[in-house]
Amino acid sequence: MAVPYACQSESGQRGVALITVMLVVALATIAALAMASRQQLDVRRIASLLHGDQAYAYALGVENWGSAILQRDRDDGDVDNLGEDWAQRIPPLPVPGGQITGHIEDLQGRFNLNNLVNNGAVSAPHLEQFRRLLAALELDEGLAGAVVDWLDVDIDTQLPDGAEDSVYLSQDPPYRTANRPFTSISELGLVQGFDAEVVNQLLPYISVLPNATPINVNTASAVVMRSLVEDLSDSDAQRLVEDRGEDGYERVADFLKHDTLAGIQIEPTGLSVSSEYFLIHADVELGQARTRLYSLVERPADKPPVTLMRTQVE
Repeated sequence: MAVPYACQSESGQRGVALITVMLVVALATIAALAMASRQQLDVRRIASLLHGDQAYAYALGVENWGSAILQRDRDDGDVDNLGEDWAQRIPPLPVPGGQITGHIEDLQGRFNLNNLVNNGAVSAPHLEQFRRLLAALELDEGLAGAVVDWLDVDIDTQLPDGAEDSVYLSQDPPYRTANRPFTSISELGLVQGFDAEVVNQLLPYISVLPNATPINVNTASAVVMRSLVEDLSDSDAQRLVEDRGEDGYERVADFLKHDTLAGIQIEPTGLSVSSEYFLIHADVELGQARTRLYSLVERPADKPPVTLMRTQVE
């Protein structure tokens, strides 16, 4: 009777051994698949990083192109208008694995928020101009007071619509007013009354530049034109834009002679037909990577263009 029991024991051992082998094979297969999947993920991650670095390098190339175009334009003359080479968009340019596009924008065709406070004091003419800009966009003119309080160095509220530390310290989280010029347009979202909708509506018409700047009447939009004069209608502002043509106004005096402005007193020091500050846009698509680079460039009258700030969006 011992033999049958022995046979059963050997059969059971073989069954256990077979199950063990199958388990080992299954675990090895799972491990191999996991390693292969991880390897593919690593390859994609490395490729994405490489494409991202390449895309940024291409974007810097667009910035260099823009600076060279602006320098050449300054060498050719002192008037800046939308008919010049710098104002033309680059059509999509193919590169291995993707494409590049870019263009240059004159930031002095916009209202510079830092004009509102000059040497610590509120600039009354610029405050009125900003209020007119807000009105042209059908926004609350009282928002101008909150911006002035954000910029000025005192703690006195611009009544009735200003906002100083007492307002911001009650926020969650609390914070204080900057009491200095804007360094980035994104700061506007921290100012009382400027929610995302208001900021997005203003963005095409405002800038924040390191120095006080005049409005270039050759690149300003009709909305910005309306901010220059009290009660200027949209149709009259459109005429000022259309009548400048591709070549723009040769001199500020030519702009002020326009019949739309007859009998209207405008301070010419706040106007210009040339610009020093530009924004270079670069948009690069490469593989799975996409990079947008915004470069704030200053072009002084007597020096080569210099990049003051870069903002990258991926």
